[in-house]
Amino acid sequence: MTERPDSDPPEADVAAAELALGLLEGDDRAAALRRMLAEPAFAREVERWRVHFAGLFVAVPEVSPSADLSGRVSDRLDSPAQRIGPDRLGRWKAFSLISSLAAASLLGLVLIRPAPRDQPAPPTMVQPAPLYAAITLKGRKEPVVAVYDRARGTVRMPGPMEIDEGKSAQLWAIVGDDPPRPLGTFHSAGVDLFEADARGGGAIMAGTTLAISIEPTGGSPTGAPTGPVVASGTLARV
Repeated sequence: MTERPDSDPPEADVAAAELALGLLEGDDRAAALRRMLAEPAFAREVERWRVHFAGLFVAVPEVSPSADLSGRVSDRLDSPAQRIGPDRLGRWKAFSLISSLAAASLLGLVLIRPAPRDQPAPPTMVQPAPLYAAITLKGRKEPVVAVYDRARGTVRMPGPMEIDEGKSAQLWAIVGDDPPRPLGTFHSAGVDLFEADARGGGAIMAGTTLAISIEPTGGSPTGAPTGPVVASGTLARV
């Protein structure tokens, strides 16, 4: 079993797993979502747990019900002999309790023994969800939410965005210590709404930092930021 580094405490792993499973509610869920926006490492941990749990569902083969199943269930429910009396109701409650305890035990085993970090990600059948980033624009006290639509390959965010005449606001993607990857320039997509093409250079994953710089019209001529960076934020799943 792969040992986790000391910098990644067990509490963070449990919170990430609970968020991925949808077990957090209220203030606990809100706190975990804020951590995803503020801590790229935590956002990557949540994403790893989601991929891990998705693999459990992929491993279960699909079984199609027989064509007459619905009719047979209706007949049994309508039958007087199938009406639940006090004795049968008690047995059903006991069975439900035992099933819940078994499910909780299985969840405990999954949390104790997650998939190793170097294990290839299992295939997933779910449609990729949008990613979100809290973008802090220069001159604004509160951050705004940028949405990366992975299906359309675009990033949208609310304005206003101050851009001098003869300039463009260009989007960049930064992964770890790699140099910024140039994406599209922002254009108006409605009232106080701006959009940029994010399809250049391949897919963008959770944990990627988005940055916006002011460049000459049409974007940077060098493939690297040449003007001031006016906004940045890290993408995460919510």
